[in-house]
Amino acid sequence: MNFGRIEKLKIAAITDHGAYLINEKKEKILLPKKQIPKGSSINDDIEVFLYKDSKDRPIATTRKPFLTVGEIANLTVVNVTDIGAFLNIGLERDLFLPHSEMIKKVKANDKVKVIMYVDKSERLCASMYTNKFDDGLEIDKDLIKSKEYELNADKVYKLIKEKYKGHLVYNDKNVTSDRIKSDFNISKSKFKDAIGKLLKEEKIKITDKGIYTY
Repeated sequence: MNFGRIEKLKIAAITDHGAYLINEKKEKILLPKKQIPKGSSINDDIEVFLYKDSKDRPIATTRKPFLTVGEIANLTVVNVTDIGAFLNIGLERDLFLPHSEMIKKVKANDKVKVIMYVDKSERLCASMYTNKFDDGLEIDKDLIKSKEYELNADKVYKLIKEKYKGHLVYNDKNVTSDRIKSDFNISKSKFKDAIGKLLKEEKIKITDKGIYTY
């Protein structure tokens, strides 16, 4: 499996846990149930990003990260620990930046320029020493912003539909920033952008009584 890259794999089986995907070498990887696109069936081809979860198990996701292996981007520091920092790449799991790969000390909410690589244990990592990689490809900041925009819209739609049973009791004009931060963990401006995207895609409707999913 090519961890850290987006691959087109075939659905070999669908179970209660999710879909098992295979590549040309017949290697298997799990796509969690919540990630399976509606209407998918066995033998369908599907594009997924491959990585290892927090328990070091190979996993696939249909979500697109801000960058893949060999690409360079400015990412936000989520938190810093004794072993290194963790960066937001738009997935359930953050990207690890070891202390040994830092040019300078970093703190939460810093923006750092890094390249993604795969270490000896096939774990995805980041390095601030981008020049030591000959084939680094820099990702435009507008592209990351666009990907984050899409991820926020997906997140907002899913929470309204599942957590709030398809009805949000407020709309983007009569809600406080604190309420948005509490309910969705994003800023009000990003919430409004997400709502605008969902409205354009006709996934929601907005009334004085709130926001409804179709």
